[in-house]
Amino acid sequence: MQLFCPACQTAFAGTQRCPRCEGLLLLPHEAATVESPHFKAPAPPPPEPTPFGRVIVGAVFALGLYLGLRKLAMGAVLAAHPEPDSWWTSFEGLATVCGAQVVAVVFGAVLAAAGRVGGFVFGATVGGVCGGLFLASELVAGAPFRDLVLYIQPLVLVAVGGIAGVFAARVWGAVPVIDMPIPPAHKLSSLCFTPDPRAATGRPTAWGRVLIGAVLMVIAIAASDQVRQGMQKYSDGMLKVGSVGQAQFITWQFAVLGVLTGGAIAGATTGAGLRHGLVAGVFGAVGVLGATALHGEALSPVNYWLGQLSLSELAPTDPAAVGAAVGGVLFLALLGGWLGGALFQPLAPDYMRGRLKTGMY
Repeated sequence: MQLFCPACQTAFAGTQRCPRCEGLLLLPHEAATVESPHFKAPAPPPPEPTPFGRVIVGAVFALGLYLGLRKLAMGAVLAAHPEPDSWWTSFEGLATVCGAQVVAVVFGAVLAAAGRVGGFVFGATVGGVCGGLFLASELVAGAPFRDLVLYIQPLVLVAVGGIAGVFAARVWGAVPVIDMPIPPAHKLSSLCFTPDPRAATGRPTAWGRVLIGAVLMVIAIAASDQVRQGMQKYSDGMLKVGSVGQAQFITWQFAVLGVLTGGAIAGATTGAGLRHGLVAGVFGAVGVLGATALHGEALSPVNYWLGQLSLSELAPTDPAAVGAAVGGVLFLALLGGWLGGALFQPLAPDYMRGRLKTGMY
């Protein structure tokens, strides 16, 4: 049997004393508990940025990217448009500004959440900080404070930042902290590391969550225009939209947030968020088609989506229009289901909960 010398860091067989230093040889598990004189002090742990610092760095990079994109768009407009001032107030200018803000927030949220646990919080915080700063800058620049789209965009940026944060935390996960203390000598056995047999259990479909998510999707798409009109009506003139295009854009944003929320509700705590989001999206798409047939025309957010795809001239029952509407709902439902499954993990099985309470597993 080979014994180990902790001073020389060498194993020898057939002797109890080290041939080099005459020190007492130890068993492998006993030598692991003895500090060698040749061992140096462990290096100090590298400094880790605080959550506040990560949010600040992500927000600063996001603002810098937004300013760069804004300058690039401004140069293109000055070179190609005869009236640049009027272009920035048009619907195309609004879409360009909102798109640049979304791209910048995604970049900043990924930087803040990469390598950390709880990516949604980091990403949503970056989105909220950037959204508030964007809103303040637009108001200071002279934008009408009653413009409803100014107050919807920060909410959209919070949602976009949260989704980007979850994606970053999943792709660039945090480094796991592994603590494996050496067991006592009388318990040193490979049997100590044998896990308990796990029962082969699947992930059943939570039909209740699926139906709730699908109903929420249909309500969000069907009532998004009424929600926007209600906000304008009951705000006593404080909130308004500058054009018909802005009104359609805000209505579409409300519908997108509603479908994402429905998918997240369907996939939360199920362990199969994509599947639940897809099933809820199928039911939600069928409900949207039924509501379209009941009204005799495409719903307002669906009509806006078809217009962006250059399909607004088609009838709502045309196969291309139906495919575009169903595809949009399914994509958002899948994204929401994945987000809900990633944020709200399933509970541990019954056979593991006792170990979780005692911290043994």
